[in-house]
Amino acid sequence: MPLLRPLPRRLLASWSAVAALLLALSVATPALGAPQSAGPAPAEQQPARAGRPHGKPVAARSSDGAERGARAARRDGAKNAKKTKAAERQGKTRAAKRDEAFRAKRGGTAADADERRPLSKGAPNRGRLTGAVRLRSSRHVKVREGARAWGLPVLVNALRRAAFQVAKKHGDSALLVGDLSARTGGALDGHNSHQTGRDADVGFYVVSSKGRTLRTDRFVAFDDKGNAIGLPGARFDDKRNWALVEALLQDRQVEVRYLFVTDALKARLLAYAAKKRVPAELRARAAAAMMSPRGADPHNDHFHIRIACPASMRGACVEESVPRPACAAGKAKKAPGAAALAAPEDGGAAAPAADDIYL
Repeated sequence: MPLLRPLPRRLLASWSAVAALLLALSVATPALGAPQSAGPAPAEQQPARAGRPHGKPVAARSSDGAERGARAARRDGAKNAKKTKAAERQGKTRAAKRDEAFRAKRGGTAADADERRPLSKGAPNRGRLTGAVRLRSSRHVKVREGARAWGLPVLVNALRRAAFQVAKKHGDSALLVGDLSARTGGALDGHNSHQTGRDADVGFYVVSSKGRTLRTDRFVAFDDKGNAIGLPGARFDDKRNWALVEALLQDRQVEVRYLFVTDALKARLLAYAAKKRVPAELRARAAAAMMSPRGADPHNDHFHIRIACPASMRGACVEESVPRPACAAGKAKKAPGAAALAAPEDGGAAAPAADDIYL
């Protein structure tokens, strides 16, 4: 009797069916349950990430960002251009207002600029002055307290240069300066002239009996021998006073027409120049410039300096003073040609004699 009996046909058929079913399931399982490959899914199948609307591709999002940046740059450029134009308009307006305020402060418009230019108008004893500058005290210039020290720039600068030259040559000195003119010229108390910015009173340099420089705050008068009047022991400083005359006459930027001083002090200065062997031409010029007008106060305590009319002011500036009524009446009685005229070598205006100069 065999140990295993053959299975019934129905059971074998069932087992076959089960085996076929299991085989089918084993084939289908990898397609249904096996994990997929790690490769990226197509872009259209990728879910949209947070912050990236509509889940657009990266290239599309980059293009949109660049376009938005360009639009923002254009908007910013337009705004900046508008601000720049507005600032320019505002700046021009402010500049115009400043110019207008400046002109108003200066007392006029651009049309009045000519009235502020330096100009000596009229005669020394009947005239006016515009564009004056004030002479102030410095290391080598001492303006006397209360002095009216306004003048043409050419005169003020000439005084400064001359004082510097004297100090440079002889040391330890300061030029004492009195009145020049009022700021706008015209009549000046205590003077017949000094009306047009071309006149200046300067004190003499003074030394002690031992030859030391004396600085004073007032003009010191001297007698014919050079002794100070009212200041015992003081003397007329020949070398510094001649150095002042020399510096003024040799200044190429100004023409000194007169140096009013007493005849005695004039002779003293010329004698000193001859002793120092100053060239004859310069001594002759000094002799012509230094004079003592008749009928005027004696110039024994200061030089009265008058410069010639600058070339740019010819026509408005009158060289000589206008005769006073009494002087004009006396001159009318003179015979024609009685007034001696000294014609200058440069062919300029003739210099009148002392009798014909009116201060």
